[in-house]
Formats: sequence, C-alpha cells, structure tokens
Amino acid sequence: MNLIVINVLSALRGGGQTYIKNILEHLPDGDYKVLLIINSNNIAVFKQYASENIEIFEATWASKNIIYRMLWKIFVLPIKLKEWNATVYYAPGGTMITRVPNSCLSATALRNMLPFDEQERQRFPLMSYIRFKLWLLRYIFLKSYKFSDKVIFISEYSKSIIKQYMPNIDDKSIVIPHGLNSLFLDTKLSYDLPDSLKETPFYLYVSILDVYKAQKELVKTWKRLADHDFPYPLVLVGPKYNQYGEEVVALIDELELSGKVIYLGAVAYEQLPGLYKAARALIFASSCECCPNILLEKLAAGKPVFCSNIAPMPEFGEDAVVYFDPYDTSDLFEKVIDFEQQPEVMIEMADKAYKQALKFDWNTTTQKTINFLLNDN
Repeated sequence: MNLIVINVLSALRGGGQTYIKNILEHLPDGDYKVLLIINSNNIAVFKQYASENIEIFEATWASKNIIYRMLWKIFVLPIKLKEWNATVYYAPGGTMITRVPNSCLSATALRNMLPFDEQERQRFPLMSYIRFKLWLLRYIFLKSYKFSDKVIFISEYSKSIIKQYMPNIDDKSIVIPHGLNSLFLDTKLSYDLPDSLKETPFYLYVSILDVYKAQKELVKTWKRLADHDFPYPLVLVGPKYNQYGEEVVALIDELELSGKVIYLGAVAYEQLPGLYKAARALIFASSCECCPNILLEKLAAGKPVFCSNIAPMPEFGEDAVVYFDPYDTSDLFEKVIDFEQQPEVMIEMADKAYKQALKFDWNTTTQKTINFLLNDN
C-alpha cells in the first residue's frame, strides 16, 4: 500500500493548518495511507484526525525550536522515511532539505509569495527580522523546488513567477488552487454583533493586520467617505501580530473615526460565515497572495465584493468582483460611491460572487493533490 508522509511541523497557526485540515477532511478513497508528522505544539489540532488511514507521528525532539527541526529533517527524517517505506514525502511548507530514500519521491509547494515580491518585502522595515527572513526564504524555496521531485502551485500566477527562475518547472509541477470550506456556503449561522452595529449595515474587511493587507489605506479611504457623510461604517477583523496592527488602531483614533471604522480584533474561524452574511459589502485589499482563501470565503457569502486588482486576485475573482487599487485611496472611494448609486448592480454582483465561489471545492483540490503525489506528472 502507498504511504504519503506529510510534514506539518511548521504548521503552527493560520493558513498552514487550515490547508492540511481541509486535505485530511476530504481525503478520497484509495490504496494509500497518510502519515502526519506533527509538532508537539500543534498536536491538539491534528491528533483528532488519527484513524485507520491516518497515522500521527509526534516528532518531539524536532518540536523544540527551528534549529532542532532543521537538524531532525536533515539527519533523522531520511532514516524514518526508509523505516516507514514511504512512497512520497510531502513538505507543503515549501522547504525541502530532506534527502529521501531512492524508493521515495519528494514533493513540496509554494504557498507564500512574500519571499518573491520585492515591492512587498520593502514594506517591512529594512533591518527587521521579517525582512531578512523573507530574503532568506526566497533562496531556500528556490533550492527546494530544484531539489524536489514534484512541486504544487496554488495559482497560475505563483507558478509564472517561479518559471522566471526555473524555466523547466512545468516538467514536475501542477497548479491546484485551494478549495472553499463548505462552512461558508449557504450558511445559516449568525454572528452576535456589537450593539453599535446591530442597526447599521457595514462594510467588512477580514484579514490579518499587516503591511501588505493595506488596512491603513482603507482607514484613510473611510475618512474621506465619512467626510462626505457616507452612512456605512468599515469593520476591520483580524489579529495583529506586529507594530503595523498597532499603527492601524492608532490611525483610527488619530483620524477621529470612532464609530466610522471599528476594529473587532480576531474572530473565531467558525464565526466568520455569519459575520460575512451580516455585512452590506465585503472588501479584500491584500496585495500579495498565492491563493486568496479569504477572498474565496467572501465570494461565498453572496454579497458584493470589492477586491484588490493585484495578481493573483483577478485569477480567482474573474468578473464577479469590483476591482480597485488597494494603495490608491481615491480609487476605492470613487468605486464605493458609484456602486452605492446602483442598487441593481449591487444585487447582480452579489449573485455573481456566489456563483464564482462554487468553482472552488476541497474534494476536487484534495483528489487532484493525491493523484499528483502518487502518480506520474
């Protein structure tokens, strides 16, 4: 029987965990088993998937820190893969530093475009850790794609960028977009809104607060809208892990936008469908994505969506969203004003958004992924 070994040691939060969880929840029937290499710090997330066809292996030594993790993948994992008689070793985080046995194929994926976007990297402070990390990851990722037998891309755009460095990447790669969690389709869930929002329709932007998500520009746009007596507030939702998030909150106060721009903080993933449904319109202003999962979720809400015009967003939104330049506050300002004057267009775009969301399905994504990992390109 074929054995797919998946390394999730680095999937400690966010999109990395969501990707693997959806893969595990939609595994198709077949002559294979999955062995999941987990971290002691994410065992609570993944141990629930243990079953007859999914085995969990906790790499306790590799869980201590990133140095231990690298050493374990270089020196210990090759021995384990041979012991397990693995058919394929999949490292979805993008780093392939493990020399697999001759009987085993190696596979990785590109799920983070920041290392390859020089303009976006420059939004981080010059001497910051994150900017150095992204510079280093670019080198590591490229080496990993050359070293791996197979590479999975989640957008045509991301593949086109790597093709500039590796013209022959087509020979061992495939494009498999993420699917859409069914939780967001035809949801009957409701969200308990704060009292200040219960009687007022609002525009909603859900995303981590970070420099490439353009929340500052949105706040400035809403300042202009508020000055023109625009009646609908902007609601920002998402965690803030760095100084940028603090600056966004400070900017709201500085521009005296209390009640006009509302930051709710992080909201549990399971509550997002109800929150999307409660909004008048949805915004996605990110400028650096591989596959914009949050955009897919917003499309499924059946509400009008204003979306960043920067690739790869048009690849996923097609003609079902209203595009704008996330770093030009005049652009979104004008499009929101124009849009609100055309209620029939708002209804039309909401319908198109929902139909566009139906094109993305985790059953299809997972089936294609398993087929690619186990079969010839």
